[in-house]
Amino acid sequence: MAVTSRQREGFTMPELEYLAQCESVTIVPLHRMDRLELVRGTVGPFRPPQKTEVPLWLAIMLKRTNRCRIVAPEWLKYDRLRDLCRREEQPDALFTKLPFHYLEIAHVLLTHAEDDIVESQGIRRLLQDLRESRQSKALGGVELLNPLQLQMDNLSAAEINEIRPLFRHTFDMLRQLEKLASTTEQSQQQSQFADQSYSELDDAIGSSYAI
Repeated sequence: MAVTSRQREGFTMPELEYLAQCESVTIVPLHRMDRLELVRGTVGPFRPPQKTEVPLWLAIMLKRTNRCRIVAPEWLKYDRLRDLCRREEQPDALFTKLPFHYLEIAHVLLTHAEDDIVESQGIRRLLQDLRESRQSKALGGVELLNPLQLQMDNLSAAEINEIRPLFRHTFDMLRQLEKLASTTEQSQQQSQFADQSYSELDDAIGSSYAI
């Protein structure tokens, strides 16, 4: 699939949420339902109160029609998020591993299923703190940039999307500077070689006419 020039600069949050729709979440069905044949496989049957994993888009659709309750992921619980925030704030701490679309999933669940999220307001604040801590750490990675690569593991889709334009332009500048430095070095080497050649030629001419 071709990537447009705007997408090279980054995706919008709705676009990222669309990409996250196929991530799995756990639901508790409120009504009995048969199996559902989806493009990516079969889900169900749904038998209350047995938990079932379904794509995020289906969970939201069932929630809107009062056919299920969504179970908050472990990483979206208050105590877990508080621990993650503390870990991220430690000096020289690496990025903690989270689902690749954790911000998008959290936003969708807090928008469409807030009544299923315990301590939702506190979770919103912790998510904001977590996002700011990780964003600050990611931007600090600019100091580690080189023209070849930047190693930062466990970044999420939204976090990569935020820093992509900055890093893309920075990489371009570094490559241009490296090319300029290489050209300057070659010119200096050529100049030194020319000076050495002229000096050797002058010595040879001088010795030829020595009396």
